[in-house]
Amino acid sequence: MLEEMVRKFRDAEGRSEFVIAVVCDIRNFSGFSVGRQAPEIAMFIRKFYEKLLSVYFTDAVFAKPTGDGLLMAFRYKYDQADLLVVAESVLKQCQKAIKDYPTMFADDLMINYPLPERIGFGVARGTAFCLFAGDEVIDYSGQILNLASRLNDLAKPGGVVVDGAFLLGVIPKVLHDEFRKEEVYIRSIAEDEPHAIYCSKDVVITEAAKTPINSHTWEKVEKMVPYGQVKKVSNIYSIQMPAEPASKDKCKLKMSWMSLINPGHMTSIEVMDFSLLKDAEGNRITFNLASERERLADESLKSDSEVTICVHYVAKIAPAKLAAK
Repeated sequence: MLEEMVRKFRDAEGRSEFVIAVVCDIRNFSGFSVGRQAPEIAMFIRKFYEKLLSVYFTDAVFAKPTGDGLLMAFRYKYDQADLLVVAESVLKQCQKAIKDYPTMFADDLMINYPLPERIGFGVARGTAFCLFAGDEVIDYSGQILNLASRLNDLAKPGGVVVDGAFLLGVIPKVLHDEFRKEEVYIRSIAEDEPHAIYCSKDVVITEAAKTPINSHTWEKVEKMVPYGQVKKVSNIYSIQMPAEPASKDKCKLKMSWMSLINPGHMTSIEVMDFSLLKDAEGNRITFNLASERERLADESLKSDSEVTICVHYVAKIAPAKLAAK
């Protein structure tokens, strides 16, 4: 297999193409994975990819996994009529997949456990670099794919987010009532000036996404906890914060440790299910460490192995300071 890949790279050529890039993602996949056996996770992911490509997006010229999601590319000619046909097919199938998802695997007897409840799509169009060998597409790259991924991050708790440059006229008229226009800030793409997007009705754009990114200063709080102590925590773990976070979506919580399975490598997991508290004890972040601990069980950590719990956050700006700015 490796030799075949080397041969393809050796023979590879590149060209620029017009594509619609679509990134699909399973929402709350981290929460779904907690306590789930690896074969169950792998089976669901495989079946989800297969269903998307064999039933909904059969016209994709390229697809590759992105962890718990899928990147797809749909080629169109430099021709308005062709663009409209491809765009209509892609957007209608996105909406159909979202509508069908709750019962997508209802008849699959192999899946006998609760699944993540929602999926999201990010959609953008433009030029991308296509790496190919003969008739086979090896990969696509370019800003348009990165943009689709960033837009997908905004499609929460589920739904479709389409780039504003896609143009309303390219979105099928029958879907116009399903979308609304918003302006957001996107890391590495639109940090200082707002970027227009079209959101389906089920998408909720947070206030943080409507705030210039460069107006934020990210702070960090770290706690080093021996694995032996982690194992003793019965349920909720609390982290004292030096300041009140601006909002929950302006907090990122991760746990990391030096891997004993792959010496020299740092392994980390993102904790998605946490709460912000403000009471007599001050500002705190709490999460179920006992639940997250299950994700460390296969790492063969020693009792004195250090687990780093890290919170990246943006502090809430007091009204007086905000006015001063």
